[in-house]
Amino acid sequence: MTHPFTPGPIDEDLWALTQYLLKCGDLLDDLTRRPGEAPQRMPDTIRAGSALYRTSLHTGKLLAQASLSDAATTIDGQEAITLLRRLTEATSNAAARASDAVSALAHGDTTSADQLLKQSRAHLYRTPVAVQDVSSALLRHDGYLYAQEQAARENLGTSTPTVKVSEAQRRGLAAFARGEAVVHESAAGTREVIAPLYAHMRATTIDALMDKGLISLTQLVQQDRYGVRLTTAGTQALLSARPVQNRSLVRTTPAASAPQRPGRTAVRTGR
Repeated sequence: MTHPFTPGPIDEDLWALTQYLLKCGDLLDDLTRRPGEAPQRMPDTIRAGSALYRTSLHTGKLLAQASLSDAATTIDGQEAITLLRRLTEATSNAAARASDAVSALAHGDTTSADQLLKQSRAHLYRTPVAVQDVSSALLRHDGYLYAQEQAARENLGTSTPTVKVSEAQRRGLAAFARGEAVVHESAAGTREVIAPLYAHMRATTIDALMDKGLISLTQLVQQDRYGVRLTTAGTQALLSARPVQNRSLVRTTPAASAPQRPGRTAVRTGR
């Protein structure tokens, strides 16, 4: 049966969002470091507001893409949608505060403009990190769907007992499921994931998956680097695991004090 889902966000669009957010943060930081009279500050404030507006549009587009895709069918995809929704709110609020700052400067009220620009900057707190979390969640989502397809192709039944895994280990299996990850092993034997960059995982999680026989490492051409694949037991463990809803998502938009009307006085996985 063909599902009427549309394609979700791609890595390039998420990378672009990170760059937009970093640029907007730099523009707002420059504004707060360069006090001056309203006429002199107006052009740069408009430039920052325009950048924030474009960023909020881009974030909203990614949210719509994720919501209309198959991301809603897995717990990790739902996490990505939640994070994108918070990012959309954060960038929209940041753009609104910058717009209010432009209005305040138009009335010569530099004090209100300063306050509004600080609030705009606060809305962008940790947003680049949140974009990485979106990428990581979508990687796990894709991995789970890939594991489902692989299990169907290989006719892997669910009647046989499977290895129990923690939530951190389930996330690790989902991140490794597509077989595209690369692990580096140091001289001391410590392993870390070096690709994809957003596949955050503790070394203890990798070791636990190895000890349980859920993943296998294949030596690559470059020394001390290994490709990672799920074993049959790993695929079965991933599909039989019960995901835990992430209820501790970091806020991407810290609470900001209510803005005054311009022109008046007065947001690693453990083992």
